[in-house]
Amino acid sequence: AVVSTQSTGERRREKQRQIEKEKIAAFQAAREENIKANEQKLAELREKDALTQKKRLVAGKKRVNYRADLQAQKVEEQAAEQARREQEEKERKERLDRLAATVAVEAPYDPLRVLNYTEASVNKMKKPDYTPNNPLFSIVGYDDGVIQKDMRLKVEKALRNAGLMNTDYGRSVLSSIAPPAVPRPDMVSSVFKQDEG
Repeated sequence: AVVSTQSTGERRREKQRQIEKEKIAAFQAAREENIKANEQKLAELREKDALTQKKRLVAGKKRVNYRADLQAQKVEEQAAEQARREQEEKERKERLDRLAATVAVEAPYDPLRVLNYTEASVNKMKKPDYTPNNPLFSIVGYDDGVIQKDMRLKVEKALRNAGLMNTDYGRSVLSSIAPPAVPRPDMVSSVFKQDEG
């Protein structure tokens, strides 16, 4: 009976071990299957990603080529514009040179020419009624000699130097001095006359 209980216990343990071995084998098989499925999904994702990357590269290449063409076209247009501007500037300079040649001074270089008489003054000197001391133009007004003869100017200067110009005394002295010539009757102003009435 001891042997039979032992063999029953052993059988149970053996059966238990067998169940555990089957569970472990099932677990390992499921795990391997899971790993294979994950690897397959990963391979599919990599393949899909590579395909997407290829599409991006093709699209990127097209875009880069398009941009390069645009840049080349822009450089050509800028070069053409620069050439056009240079040509216009050259033509403008040639026109200005031609214009400057038409109005160029034909007189010889002579700095002493400024001291010579002009043609107008020489022609005036040739006239029979010419007198050498007459001024070139008629003077309207007074020259400095006439102004210096006026005694009122000298007295005004002396009063100003003495500081008496704006005093009653200075004004009375200036008003008492007679002008060198009698003023014309039509030059008298009635603005400063006081009312007598």
